[in-house]
Amino acid sequence: MEETYATNVFAVVNLTQIAAKLMMRQKSGSIVNIASIVGELGNRGQAAYASSKGAVIALTKTASKELAEHDIRVNAVAPGMIDTDMLRSVPEGSTQFNIGMKRLGTPEDIANACLFFASDLSSYITGQVLIVSGGAII
Repeated sequence: MEETYATNVFAVVNLTQIAAKLMMRQKSGSIVNIASIVGELGNRGQAAYASSKGAVIALTKTASKELAEHDIRVNAVAPGMIDTDMLRSVPEGSTQFNIGMKRLGTPEDIANACLFFASDLSSYITGQVLIVSGGAII
């Protein structure tokens, strides 16, 4: 659990602080955190991972309120089932999911959501969590 929190929470806190300092100098910016659908919904057998990603969501919402006055937006992308080595390492049958779009997501699907939040297309959006899951139900 400590390792999971070190990677998924404490690193995000540290990087958010560093980025915010730089962005405050330029009086603008966009921070995009990576959460997870299980941080929103939970999932059996994933207490450490799900709670760490829930912490990222709480951090995102809090930082968005603290940094808005500096014209810094803070949002998060919450992937669902994405075709990565991490998903392939999960023991078969340990995660039940039903994806409405009938396919796993791709890393490019997540990158596109991050690009949206980083771009001026989302210039009036902050404190939001975008679930990118293809309509998955866990």
